[in-house]
Formats: sequence, C-alpha cells, structure tokens
Amino acid sequence: MTFRLPISIVKILKNDAEFEKVSVNSLAIRIFSDHISWEKYERKVGLLPMTKVFLENAVAKMTEQEVVNLAEKNEKDYFKSIIIFMKREHSKKEFIKILRSWLSVSWMQHILELKDDGNYYFMIRHDLGGNWSLYIKTLLTVLYCDSFDDDIIIKTTKSTISIVIPSQNDTAN
Repeated sequence: MTFRLPISIVKILKNDAEFEKVSVNSLAIRIFSDHISWEKYERKVGLLPMTKVFLENAVAKMTEQEVVNLAEKNEKDYFKSIIIFMKREHSKKEFIKILRSWLSVSWMQHILELKDDGNYYFMIRHDLGGNWSLYIKTLLTVLYCDSFDDDIIIKTTKSTISIVIPSQNDTAN
C-alpha cells in the first residue's frame, strides 16, 4: 500500500517519529491503529475533547456523592452504549481493548500486564485528583459488574488507579 502525502505532512511525521525515537512506519501504524480502535467512533458516540484544566476543576468541585451518582446513573448507560457500538463481541478481552484505547487517547499513563495467575493488571497514573480516581473506579465497577459474573478489584489514590481483572469467566452476561 502506498500513500501520496504532501511534503509538509511528511516533514511533520518524520520530526514526530524522530522525537519519539520510533520509525515513521511505527508512528504511522500507531496513528492508523488509534483511528481504527477509537477515533473513528469519537464523534459518532458523542465524545468531546476538553482541556485537562477544565476536567480537573469541574471534577474537583463535585462532592464524592455527586461523582458516584454521575458515574452510576448518568455515565453507565452512556458508556455501555458506546461499548456496544464499538465492539460486536462482548468479552473481557474486548473490555480491556476498549479501556486501553480510551486510556491511550485520554493520554493517561497506564501499564497493562497479564500475570502468571492469568489475571490482567492495570496501573493508571493521572494528576486529576481523588474525585477523578473515584469516578473511574465507580464507572469501571458498574460497567464490569453489569457484564461479567466475577468482581473487578480497583484501588485508588489521588493520582493512581490499580485494577485487577480476573481471567476466569471471560464471557459476558
């Protein structure tokens, strides 16, 4: 497959690849992968980009109960419809793929490991405060528990979210 790109775009891609210490091909693969896994759905499902400062301030002004209510009552059904729209198969692997895609496009630092015990371990780092951690914990808990028979384990601090997704019972309800 060959692409004809304007020289201005090629220069930017080369500079970005050099800055990130990857090949232009690797950068292009990541760009295409991001588009296929997330970006092509963003506008269709009503997701909006916003500044980190806005999000941090908006969430910080909420009480813990308001954060929990937002995640449990408003966001749960909305995110469920996004997951259904994006993926036809409903399994833990797809749940993890969508979570990874969202974390990547949200620029939240994260690590995913599949350990010897068969469980998936996520570590997410952010600097949006304790209410953001509570929001993510609540949202992921209700989404996961609505879909799978086992329990997700989530621990939080003001800047980190630790998630353990059990490998057993990979099929959805």
